[in-house]
Amino acid sequence: MKDFKNKVAVITGSGSGMGRELAIELASNGANIALVEINEETLNETAELLKKYNVGVSKHIVDVGNKQAVFDLPEKVIEEHGSVDMVFNNAGVALSSTVEDSTDEDWEWGLGILLHGVINGTRAFLPFLKERPEAAIINTSSIFGLLSVPNQSIYHVGKYGVRGFTESLALEMKMEKSNVEVYSVHPGHIGTNIANIGAKNGKFDFDEDAEDGPNLFGTQAKTVEEAGQLFKDKAPINANTAAKIILKNIKKKNKRILVGSDAHAYDLIQRIFPKWYIYLLPFVFLIRRLFPKDKPLNR
Repeated sequence: MKDFKNKVAVITGSGSGMGRELAIELASNGANIALVEINEETLNETAELLKKYNVGVSKHIVDVGNKQAVFDLPEKVIEEHGSVDMVFNNAGVALSSTVEDSTDEDWEWGLGILLHGVINGTRAFLPFLKERPEAAIINTSSIFGLLSVPNQSIYHVGKYGVRGFTESLALEMKMEKSNVEVYSVHPGHIGTNIANIGAKNGKFDFDEDAEDGPNLFGTQAKTVEEAGQLFKDKAPINANTAAKIILKNIKKKNKRILVGSDAHAYDLIQRIFPKWYIYLLPFVFLIRRLFPKDKPLNR
């Protein structure tokens, strides 16, 4: 996609993190934005940040785990904006548990958002995108859609699933010679609130009495709440930089988007050492800390 000006972009999970920063970056480039978020408070906060841009903005409170709500969304967006050109299936959640300790509720909740939210978001909007002269679907997977670690089975199933689904869709659109571009996004460790949200929902099954405490992307803490904050604070890049990387790659039509130097490193070692990469991840954590982080955003 060469230009975002006057495009209509639907962004799920736009109340914070990469979703919010994608909305801001796209609006600054002249795109009209349909904000989709389950949290009304953070949704309104993002909408307020977009007021400085001369673009159309609509707000939609939607649980992407609710299939009917997702399939009702295209009509509401088109009623507000007249068309849809880009869909960012970005909403996500964090949760951690062993396979043995995970519950039916954990699987239904996690995959409802991580996987089925993306599938349904794509299926709901695809017919309308195919009517546009230029359109794109951008699905957020993860570096955890490329490699695996312990205690993340639900998250892995969701993100591996998004990757496979998106790559299959991209091939279908290519075979049809469709105008719809399809992108699979694989962020590494990005400074967002996703781990904090998971902690607040009680979706982290860490042993807080363990000597090292909870461990998330190489961060140690005494509580899951502290682990969530460290996850955000210790990230090598912030959500705004991640959004810029994603949009830059869309303009270049790079269909597989790795976000962050750690994502590139994880991807490389998984390819070179498919049986041994798990033992090399601590070295990536160590090397990453030697490089300066992005400066925090002031808004």
